[in-house]
Amino acid sequence: MKTALRCAEYVSPGHPDRLADAIADRCVRHGLDTDPDALVGVEVAISTDKVFVTGRIAAGPEGPGDPAKFLPTIAREVYAAAGYGGRWTPTPDELQVTHDLCAEPLTEDERAIRGVSDDQAVCVGHACGDERTDYRPPAHWLARKLGERLGAWRQEHGAETFGPDFKILPVLEEREGGGVGGSGSSRFTWSRLILSIQHVDGLSYEEQHRRLVPVLREACAEADAVLAGVGALPTERLVLNGVGAFAVGGPHGDNGLSGKKLVVDGSGPGVPIGGGAFYGKDPHKVDVLGALLARELAVAEVRAGAREATVTLVYGPGDADPQRIVETVEWPLMAV
Repeated sequence: MKTALRCAEYVSPGHPDRLADAIADRCVRHGLDTDPDALVGVEVAISTDKVFVTGRIAAGPEGPGDPAKFLPTIAREVYAAAGYGGRWTPTPDELQVTHDLCAEPLTEDERAIRGVSDDQAVCVGHACGDERTDYRPPAHWLARKLGERLGAWRQEHGAETFGPDFKILPVLEEREGGGVGGSGSSRFTWSRLILSIQHVDGLSYEEQHRRLVPVLREACAEADAVLAGVGALPTERLVLNGVGAFAVGGPHGDNGLSGKKLVVDGSGPGVPIGGGAFYGKDPHKVDVLGALLARELAVAEVRAGAREATVTLVYGPGDADPQRIVETVEWPLMAV
């Protein structure tokens, strides 16, 4: 029987790169709140208690406002929502927010061409499985499910012990079969489940294990109804904070940049990502619009009967419609 390893990663909202993504996304929302046709392209860098924003927001006849006023509010709200404050530093109110952001009115000439591509782009959308995995590759769906479940548990029960910065990476062995869930489905066994999670200084590995394993096992048991086999998570397959203590995390442990988690934002490491980041750009830009459209078209192909579909959209400057490349894998014919 043929087998293959499947893996994917989830990165928490408290990770430095995700903080940068969230600030960039909030800048987009600020621009769109000012003007639905706003042109936004921003990048964000963070380190320790510092946040730096660069790029451009062009919106309305008078611009989007003073960045020195709205950027600190955005950054502090993002950090607070991710779980920073109290024992988890940097504290939002102490952030030092600087910028080199061009904030200006949207010209009428720019507004007139918002309906066409203002750049070249390759946008990839992928779909497989069914609605139970949101038409995403099994390991990618599982990584998100485990990460979101762990984040919700941490917020409700573990915030005094575990920090907002964590990453989780399931590695599954998939046996040859057809799809997810149900009769004749692919079967999965665990190769490894890798979890790196910030914690209070001095917390023993045994205590980390005691608190986290039940949460992970419960989430895996729920996922087993869709991915048969993942409910059996052997303790020896869990790699928890594999390089030792993770007491210094977040922006004090690593720098952060927006647009770095393209594989996580896409369909996982088994699918091409095309080009362009999803955060920091307004929805008129083909990086965002094209990626959403390609994904929608891929899902439509699977709903129409394909086992797996990858749709690539190619835009050139000035294009109103993209060139489309569709690759599908059909279900094999059943013997009669």
